[in-house]
Amino acid sequence: MKLFKRTATDERIENIRNKIFKEMYYLIMVICLVSIGIKVANHGFELKLMILELVILFLGGVYFLIRSIFLGVYWDEVEMHDRMNKTTMGTKTVWSSIGLALVIAIIFGVNSAVSYANGTTQGLWYFILVLFVSIMIYLPIFLLLFGGVHLLAKKISLKNRDDENKL
Repeated sequence: MKLFKRTATDERIENIRNKIFKEMYYLIMVICLVSIGIKVANHGFELKLMILELVILFLGGVYFLIRSIFLGVYWDEVEMHDRMNKTTMGTKTVWSSIGLALVIAIIFGVNSAVSYANGTTQGLWYFILVLFVSIMIYLPIFLLLFGGVHLLAKKISLKNRDDENKL
């Protein structure tokens, strides 16, 4: 019985299979994005029509992140990135959190100024007020979310890599 016997595989074949799966993943992501684009063009921006595609995009990214963390690959990729670039991944994480918080705050500020203000002065006041409050709300959330995920991923990935090296 050969139930538990491992078959010998060629490394070249394994690399080609991994390349095919990677291309398949990218193809699925592109198909989801094109589907979202078509639905927005035909039906307008209705979230309930795009839920399946958004779930596929989100869960695909989350699965990839989790697998790379628990296989110890995440931190290896971060180290390679930090060696090849002037800006470290941690710094990019902080700046992207700040940038995303600013973009959301500006969008909310402009929306409040346009939708609820009666004049230019009141519109400017609403914009500044909503901008400041939005930054105060979203900046800590994004820093904790993105920075926390990065630090947690680093810790788990290093632990798994060290455990694998001990074997």
